[in-house]
Amino acid sequence: MGKVDLHIHTIFSDGTLAPREAVFLAKELGLKAISITDHDSVEGLEEGLESAKQIGVELVPGVEMSSDVEEDEYHILGYYLHWRQKRFLSRLRFFQKTRKERNDKLLQRLKELGMEIKFGDLTKLAPKGVISRLHIARSMVEKKYVTSIDEAFEQWLNPGKPAYIKRDRVSPFEVINLIIDAEGIPVFAHPVLSKRDELIPRMVDAGLMGIEVYHTTHNEAVVKHYREIARQFDLLITGGSDCHGEAKGKLLMGKVHVPISCLWDLKRARSKVAQRVRKS
Repeated sequence: MGKVDLHIHTIFSDGTLAPREAVFLAKELGLKAISITDHDSVEGLEEGLESAKQIGVELVPGVEMSSDVEEDEYHILGYYLHWRQKRFLSRLRFFQKTRKERNDKLLQRLKELGMEIKFGDLTKLAPKGVISRLHIARSMVEKKYVTSIDEAFEQWLNPGKPAYIKRDRVSPFEVINLIIDAEGIPVFAHPVLSKRDELIPRMVDAGLMGIEVYHTTHNEAVVKHYREIARQFDLLITGGSDCHGEAKGKLLMGKVHVPISCLWDLKRARSKVAQRVRKS
């Protein structure tokens, strides 16, 4: 029946593949469908959709947006949203602005800690994309301040570490509402990384429709755990590799088995979202 990969990043955020390259790689790997879900950006979707149409791979338009509760980050995926909607794009520009402000402060903090990284170093890694902490971590490795991306995060960039900078807080509930307003399907991304399952009922109340059960960081026990949570709250089950091209050292696309039934369920959910928006 085939499989899909519903979580992929391109050069328009912190991946190394162009949207066209991601689509062609998906074809080579025998994937039936993929979703481009760049961080706080939908700029790669047009190229991806055009390429997908040319070669017969289905592309689900998506986005991944960051939110915070206290010191914990929650990433929310949005699928099938009206990504050209003016209200949505205006809000997305706000997310990009706060991300840039945080990056400026982070670079200053690193300089104070003896690790100078110039903005130009980052634009070489992200000529088209939204600059993220992953780009900063990659630059730290290139300049030999650390030996690996994992070390950059674990020793310097993660919450509680010396170079960590808080962002302007945006709650996951706000992000969920934003995605629904754009007639998208909000899905809780890689929940094991947030370590705050107790917030899931409140997210469901806010309109959360799905949970990413299959992910590179989810082992068999974690998959089982979140499948049960999905059943308990009647949530869609999705999944993906969270592929960043070569940015994290290896290509992950297609490495996580995500059944095509996840795509079918997402498609069925689209009409429910549209009905909900029309009634509101």
